Amino acid sequence: MVKKKNDTCIPAKPMLYVAYGSNINLPQMAFRCPHSKVVGTAMVKGWELEFRGVATIVPKSDTEVPVLLWELDPRDIPALNRYEGFPHLYRQEEIEVETPNGTAKGMVYLMNRGQISPPSQGYLQTIWDGYKANGMDTSYLVEAAARAYDYASDINNKYDEVLDEDEDEDFDLDDDIQMSFKF
Repeated sequence: MVKKKNDTCIPAKPMLYVAYGSNINLPQMAFRCPHSKVVGTAMVKGWELEFRGVATIVPKSDTEVPVLLWELDPRDIPALNRYEGFPHLYRQEEIEVETPNGTAKGMVYLMNRGQISPPSQGYLQTIWDGYKANGMDTSYLVEAAARAYDYASDINNKYDEVLDEDEDEDFDLDDDIQMSFKF
């Protein structure tokens, strides 16, 4: 590993990168990481795809997430780190993946914080295009997006219920707002 002036470790040789969100989109990654190449697809056991506006994966037993494996060239890491908001939005961790050739370890970006919230349509489409282009099972993506939209809907329904309860109160604007004007 070679250290840059900002103390971010940059490996001296290519590393295995595990992508699960927008970085499975081939044209997007070709633009951002032109020196890196796809190695293949794999599954990450014990993790689940989750949306917090953008994608992350979270530990959850008895689940799995399809991923795209990249041979990440060290020259591309600074651009990828900037895109991922590393180290503030996402952190880097090592994770095990199940490949056709056995278990391997690779670097993954995991979100540092946030709560479940739906992705934008454009962002979701970017990931969908990556799933399709790489022959990945889109049911994982559909289920994760549905969970995020259901969660947001539940929150909105609870908020609406609170507002509906407040409608029963007798509001008199003259009592609540007092203004005086001087001419």
